[in-house]
Amino acid sequence: MSTLATATLIQSIVNLLTEAYAGPPDPRSTWFIDNEPDSGILGTLANVSAIEASTSADGSGEPGSTIASNVEHLRWSLANANAALRGEAYNPNWSESWNLLDADEVKWDRLRRELRAEFETLCEAIKNHSELQGVFLDGVLALVPHAAFHLGIIRQMVERVRSDIR
Repeated sequence: MSTLATATLIQSIVNLLTEAYAGPPDPRSTWFIDNEPDSGILGTLANVSAIEASTSADGSGEPGSTIASNVEHLRWSLANANAALRGEAYNPNWSESWNLLDADEVKWDRLRRELRAEFETLCEAIKNHSELQGVFLDGVLALVPHAAFHLGIIRQMVERVRSDIR
């Protein structure tokens, strides 16, 4: 049985995270998102207004019901992973990741920039973390389906809030 080189595994993780967040590097070849540029989370969010991001998709006003709350949840999860990879304590209090419900234009622009920055920081950290194993490996691998899940939810929320606002 052959072994998988760590560098190969790390590159695959970065490729899949890049597809989920930044969109496919080559739209002719994707693993799980649309074959078009900017179809990842960051591209999807680029044309979402602060009003749309702050509108409850299900009318509940509960955590998780807005695009902004899902984006903050993703930003928080990436920041938490980045902190753990730097050797800082892991924060298991995921409920605090849902604290944001709405955002004005300034806050919304900042949140999207911070999400991009955490994503880029994570990709660099993963590439530079030569011994990715145990809970670090599990945690980093889990970020891929987590991002894919929220991409689907955010896309559905965008459609819903746009039809409600019109």
